[in-house]
Amino acid sequence: MRNKITFFGAICLGLALLGCGNTESRPLSIRFSADSTAIVISDIGETGLFRLKTNLEKDTAYQQLVSVLQTPAEDDSTGMETDWPGKLRMQGDSLWFVPANPFVKGKNYLVETMLNTQFASGGDIVRAKVGHTVKPQQQILVR
Repeated sequence: MRNKITFFGAICLGLALLGCGNTESRPLSIRFSADSTAIVISDIGETGLFRLKTNLEKDTAYQQLVSVLQTPAEDDSTGMETDWPGKLRMQGDSLWFVPANPFVKGKNYLVETMLNTQFASGGDIVRAKVGHTVKPQQQILVR
């Protein structure tokens, strides 16, 4: 009887930990807009989406949530990453990065954001693979 109770408790704990892994942990969709004049970030978790919608226009710190860097080509050993300035704005449930200067055709752009990030998923907690830092989500886009 005691083994059944222990087994049942372990199953309940495992389900509870797996239940903690919510939609906030799914990867973002980071892509160019249809006309390649902006970067569109979608599939943002509910909490982050609410905070963006209520604070993006009020708090300038939210403009730092997304960084875009123009990266050199693989065969360019002399090039350096350069910050690509722009503004963030909400359009529906997507966050749009509109650059100050147009994206250059044929160049690579590294997009980094802290949206939808977490220290560990429920499965990572069970396997004791909890990190010490939050890793940004990254995507390389080619114009």
